[in-house]
This record gives sequence, C-alpha cells and structure tokens, in this order.
Amino acid sequence: MNVLEFGCGVGEVTLIAARLVGPQGTVHSLDIDGNALEIARERIQSAGHDHVSFEQIDIHAHRPARLYDAVIGRHILIHTPDPLDILKTAASLVHVGGVVAFQEYDLSRRTPGYPATPLATAVFQCLCDFIVRVRPAPDVGVRLPHLLVQAGLTTPDAHAECVIGSGRHSLFFEWFAETYRTLLPAMQSLGMQLPDVPIEELESRMRDEALAVDAFISGPLMVGAFARKPADHTL
Repeated sequence: MNVLEFGCGVGEVTLIAARLVGPQGTVHSLDIDGNALEIARERIQSAGHDHVSFEQIDIHAHRPARLYDAVIGRHILIHTPDPLDILKTAASLVHVGGVVAFQEYDLSRRTPGYPATPLATAVFQCLCDFIVRVRPAPDVGVRLPHLLVQAGLTTPDAHAECVIGSGRHSLFFEWFAETYRTLLPAMQSLGMQLPDVPIEELESRMRDEALAVDAFISGPLMVGAFARKPADHTL
C-alpha cells in the first residue's frame, strides 16, 4: 500500500506503518515541525526502512502525484480547530475504496479507577480541565466515528480503549506526574486550583496512595477508527 501520514511527529506511527506495508509499499509522512522530522528520519534509517519519505509541509499544501491507498494519523485532530476539515482533506487524498484511519484521545473526561485514589483523581481532573480550556477539540476521540461519516466516508469500524495500571513498578505514576510537571506553569498561569502537593513528591505520593488500597488507575480513553472512501463520495 501507498500510505500518507498526517502529523508524524518523531515517527512512532511511521515505524508501525513502515513495517505493515513492507518494502513493496511506501509511507510518506508530513509534519510542520522540522526538529521532529529529523528525529523521525533518524529512527526510520536506524530501523533500515528505505521506503519511507518525509516532507515538512502543512497537510493542506500537499499535492501528491497520485492518490493514496490510505491516510493515517494519531493524536492530530485534538490540536486542530476544525477536525472535520482535516478528515475531509484526508478523504480527498485517497482513491475510491481507500482507507482513512485515525486514533485520538478523549481528554475531556476521565475514567475512574478502583478503589478510589483522591490524589490521582485530582491530578487527572486538573489535566482534563486544562485540556478543555486550551485545546479546540478535547473530546475528538469519541466524536471520531461521527466525523468520519460527516467527511463522506463509509460507516467506520471503531473501538475505544484505555490502559489500566498499578503496582510498585508501574510507569503510570511517572507518566501522570511528568505530564503534570510539564503543564504546571501553564495551569498556574490560568489560575487553576491545583492539588497542594510539591511537584517533586507527586509521583511517589500517587504511587503510595494506590498501593495502600491496591488501586488500579485508568488512563485516558483513546478511540481508533477507520473508514473507506465510497464511490459516490462528493465532499
């Protein structure tokens, strides 16, 4: 298959796509971040894939010589003010019967773990509240199947999942704490009410809280969906 990737970043999905299509296929990956593209190129070269190309360009400016078999993207739509426009663009770049496949978070809400962990709940809720304030489409994950239909594609195959983790060596607590640390200045600048816990203690406090009650923590919901371009596509 000849595949176009929107917003490849540092190449996580690019590596997956390169393995899936194999050396007889191609992957062309777009991103506007030159630094991320350099990292992606190095990773692809290290993996020995010579059927992948990169282009630093806005997706709307991309003009292919021929239509693609598939357009893919992950964690792209949540950053865009008009996710439907992106999906319509994707549909315009595949031939009839071609696939449009995206995977997106719903960061507008959280799925509670069990038993209750008040500190972890407060931290995750702050992250959700922040994303709702600063991202134009925080709930785009659960909207994704509907948006694919609105883009003129067939009824999609879709599923939703979230990672659930716990234990002394789980990376969950580091993941949440480091995400919180990264966003802390921006949250403070918005005057948000935040947990009264020193940032350097946050990971250990959340871990100890969960271990004390054998709690399992739920990560954010992520929805994956794909659909095909029908013969009567008119958008």
